[in-house]
Amino acid sequence: MFHVERFPEQIKNNLKIYENLLLKWQKAINLVSRGTLKDIRTRHIEDSLQLIPFLRGRRILDIGSGGGFPGTVLAMVSQESEFLKQFGIEESFSVTCVDSDQRKMMFLSEVARQTGTKVEIISDRVENIEGKFDTLTARGFAELKILIGFAKKYSNYGVFLKGRKIEQEIEDASKNFRFDYEIFDSVTDKSGRIITVYNIENVENI
Repeated sequence: MFHVERFPEQIKNNLKIYENLLLKWQKAINLVSRGTLKDIRTRHIEDSLQLIPFLRGRRILDIGSGGGFPGTVLAMVSQESEFLKQFGIEESFSVTCVDSDQRKMMFLSEVARQTGTKVEIISDRVENIEGKFDTLTARGFAELKILIGFAKKYSNYGVFLKGRKIEQEIEDASKNFRFDYEIFDSVTDKSGRIITVYNIENVENI
């Protein structure tokens, strides 16, 4: 379902530009693990695209964006209303990418410029962001207990790409928060998981 080859031509072209820029910039900035460079499409791009059906609302905040996964990839399809409908998304949405690494955010700005992608790019610590969003996304940024704290602050709904230690992370997060969640298998990584988190409350408030 999330194979790039099946996507509209314009999206495919933009994602190819993204891949080429990543390979070029990777020589100077550590954007992704070197061992994944031979399979950028599956390991990073399609891994990010599989979050589309889990998004809610029209304002998406991606924290710890780094090389742009998943935020910038999602931004590339965010205005394709007809395309999004097949995934149950009825309206286009906006994406804000946040990371404190200025060089990585310069890379994302160049990706946005060359692909014409509409995305807000903020070089700052997540704690300094203001406003409310509908969905918080993250990939490889922090442990679940940290992510849930940010989700509570900004949206009360988070979608996170996680690995095989997800159950332990849920247990750790439960010491500070009460929350509902659902876990889904990743379609790009046998050991990967997608977790959605919502109805978040601090333990001391229960």
